[in-house]
Amino acid sequence: MKFSTKKTLVAAVALTAVAGSFAASSAFADDDAPSPWLVRVRMLQVQTMQGNDAGGGVPADSIKVANRTQPEIDVSYFFTHNISAELVGSYPLSHQVQLNGNYIGGLQELPPILNLQYHFDGMGNFVPYVGAGMMYLRTMNVSLLGGALGLQQNNWGEDVQLGADYKLDNHWLLNADIKKTWVSVGLDSAATGGTILQLHPDPYIMGVGVGYRF
Repeated sequence: MKFSTKKTLVAAVALTAVAGSFAASSAFADDDAPSPWLVRVRMLQVQTMQGNDAGGGVPADSIKVANRTQPEIDVSYFFTHNISAELVGSYPLSHQVQLNGNYIGGLQELPPILNLQYHFDGMGNFVPYVGAGMMYLRTMNVSLLGGALGLQQNNWGEDVQLGADYKLDNHWLLNADIKKTWVSVGLDSAATGGTILQLHPDPYIMGVGVGYRF
């Protein structure tokens, strides 16, 4: 997907959420309204793409960052009945890295995500939503080819999101969610200190879990 198309998709989903706020009535207009705070715990499958630019003797699309499964916790705040912001947190994810199918080392990454969401009405206990926002990817504990290669530590990207909650009662709910992210990470040479090429892990982040509305 080209950069301009990614930007357009993220902007379109975000504008959907913002536009919906003008039609949404306040969720907190009376004492019977639910709390604006929602916490979810999910099990995530982080599925990375195989993609990199060519450079430094490395062919294009030859580096693979391994997939990862682990839990996460996220917190949402509802500004209105339909509009919320979600912050996704996790402890560092460990990944193995392969070059042309051969193991060359590993890394850890911390990928918090902040999204603006729009939640749809009219489907009873089933509440689908869309979202868009930004992710921050912090790499750490990088060990590639015995230290010959390094990664840029601070990286920013965009994401879009599609998910749904199913209300079990006034507080508890089930959740399923998928995010598509776009992020580039510079691969550096320890010998020269320069960037050899750009990795494009662009992970899909798929999760299922439970939530509690206070």
